[in-house]
Amino acid sequence: MSRAVPLRGSCRGVSRRLAAALVIAAAAEAHAGRTLTWSESPEQLARGQAEAMALTGRGRLFLAPRLIASSGARALEGPAQVWSAASDGRGRVYLGSGPAGQILALEGSGEPRLFFTVDEPLVTALALAPDGQLLAGTSPGGGIYRISPDGSGSLWTVVDELYVWALAIGEDGQVWAGTGERGRVLAIGPTGSVEGVFDSDEPHVFSLLPLPDGGMLAGGSGRGLVYRIDAEGHAFVVHDDDLPQVVALASDADGALWAALVGPKETAARRPALKLRLPDGVQVGASDEAVATTLEERRGPTLHGTIDGLGATPEQPRAPRVLGRIVRIDDAGRAAEAWRSTSAIPFCLAADDEGRILFGTGEPARLHRIEPDGDVALLATLREAQLTALMPVSGAVVLATSSPASVYRLEAESAESGAFVSRPFDAGGPARWGAIRWRVDHPSGRTEIYTRTGNTQEPDASWSAWSPALTEPQTSTVVNTDGRFLQWRARQLGSPDPLTRIEGVSVAYQPYNRPPSAGGLAADPVAPGSGSQRTFRCAVSDQDGDLVELALEYRPAGGAEWSRAAIGPAVPSSDPQRSVAWDTAAVPEGWYEVRAVVSDQSDNPPGEGFSALAPEVVRVVVDRSPPQLDVLPAAGGAITVGAEDLLSDIRRVEILDRGTLRSTLRSVDGLCDSPRETFEVELPPAGAEGWSVRCIDAAGNSSERDLAAGPPSE
Repeated sequence: MSRAVPLRGSCRGVSRRLAAALVIAAAAEAHAGRTLTWSESPEQLARGQAEAMALTGRGRLFLAPRLIASSGARALEGPAQVWSAASDGRGRVYLGSGPAGQILALEGSGEPRLFFTVDEPLVTALALAPDGQLLAGTSPGGGIYRISPDGSGSLWTVVDELYVWALAIGEDGQVWAGTGERGRVLAIGPTGSVEGVFDSDEPHVFSLLPLPDGGMLAGGSGRGLVYRIDAEGHAFVVHDDDLPQVVALASDADGALWAALVGPKETAARRPALKLRLPDGVQVGASDEAVATTLEERRGPTLHGTIDGLGATPEQPRAPRVLGRIVRIDDAGRAAEAWRSTSAIPFCLAADDEGRILFGTGEPARLHRIEPDGDVALLATLREAQLTALMPVSGAVVLATSSPASVYRLEAESAESGAFVSRPFDAGGPARWGAIRWRVDHPSGRTEIYTRTGNTQEPDASWSAWSPALTEPQTSTVVNTDGRFLQWRARQLGSPDPLTRIEGVSVAYQPYNRPPSAGGLAADPVAPGSGSQRTFRCAVSDQDGDLVELALEYRPAGGAEWSRAAIGPAVPSSDPQRSVAWDTAAVPEGWYEVRAVVSDQSDNPPGEGFSALAPEVVRVVVDRSPPQLDVLPAAGGAITVGAEDLLSDIRRVEILDRGTLRSTLRSVDGLCDSPRETFEVELPPAGAEGWSVRCIDAAGNSSERDLAAGPPSE
């Protein structure tokens, strides 16, 4: 057997020219001798790492708005979460936090400072009154505070609810509160009087959005309803969602309503538990002896029971549950889903100065934006657990996080530069890398692509250095050394056009060939009349999906040199079970050893194919001679038949009456399992006239004797 060794590097220039001319989509099976293309889906791109680069749900990259982190909130003792936000319209932003009941004030791009502390642990709602007073709703306790711009304030009123989740102020100065645990919308009078306006029949009202006509939109928790409430408290449902919690409401530049919804987290599967219904008289918790005694007295009663906690079987997995959704609701109440996730939960929702919808999720904390064409862009991934508050200010948006509490400022201008690094791609084995292509829509500034390669799953010091910058989207080529893994990095510099988008990065590659494999070689049983044909079966496979040939080789038992017996056609390795027939007419009779050899050379360049042996060696006999029959008289008018073969076991002896099979004989020792067997034949009263005996050996050879002729003459 010969083993071809890949000519590594000898065809590199040819490979790259082919890669440039024959870029094809990567199929489910990777053929080692063919050029393939790696191009990540948007879901796969989301596993990459971005720095000042945004990634959309359709797989487009662009410079993200400039994000400035503030360390002051983390330096304050007490805040772990930010629950609410409000702005005075003049650049000051207030943040309500917990668990120490602190309100923070942020001036422009400065650091947040402690502004006021309430008696309750959580500041869950904030709103600015027309007179500049800050209103703060707290939980648990249901208190509402009025705080002056100088930081002095006091408890204004206490509502008959445990939670104040939302505060909103209409254009007429009317103060509204969304509460829980009775899910009501309350109107707060100038003196702090509380009047129930709407009872949602849900446990909580999480969100409020005032309307120009003096009414209010409210989002409930429990049934996933969005209500429109007029100034008199009359309400009707404008949206009914499958997810039960409406956590935030906002309106865009066109006046359309947007809602952030949250579903329940999937409960952990219970361990299966056996529940038995014991007979009367057997006490639960009794000792083993007591239970055994009672059961014995009842002489084996039947125990009935059930098994709780058995979930879906592996054959019927449950679909992932939707945890979060963002929907747009038009004036007619028609809802269109803009985003959904089975792993992330939305916590906040707001519109920026241009009316584009932003929303924050966890975990980790992420900032998303709905683009004008409906695409959803991931603008930033933060190191905190949740992004829980968004507050637009002049020319920027303030972001606040929880676990821990931190503050960021999102500017309207894009960052000066940004980079995105893809996840390492695994070619399945060492590979040659060729053309790299990408597209740039509305090109401006400078777009650069870099590549590196290696043979470890995670990039380390053994990987190649990053390549020089590649700047030609249609004619660039990977210059790194061959390797199993490749990673690319996109860099955008100085892009004044906010519409510049990078997308469609693809890399052509050709995996090094890997050997095929074979196993389970076996010979089919010989059928009578099959002549010199012997059929062998073997399972074959190829990691690259190459066409594979199956050949048989033979040698005399105990011999040294192997000879080719037969070869089958090259067929796809997706057909694993192969059969090959060997015509033994040209070899002498005797015992032989047979092995299987597989090769993928036909599907690879010259000298780059591999051959492999199946581990089994099968012993077969080539026997073209029929067995010998002796017919001798026995006592009582019976006949003894002796059958003997030089190479094969005797398998079957039959009695025929004028050519018609009448019976099959059992050997004297009970089994036909040796080259010599003896049989007893009971003759009919009329004698053996017309009777014959036929013997078949394991090689399918047969011989026949007339019983009436008696023993052969000397």
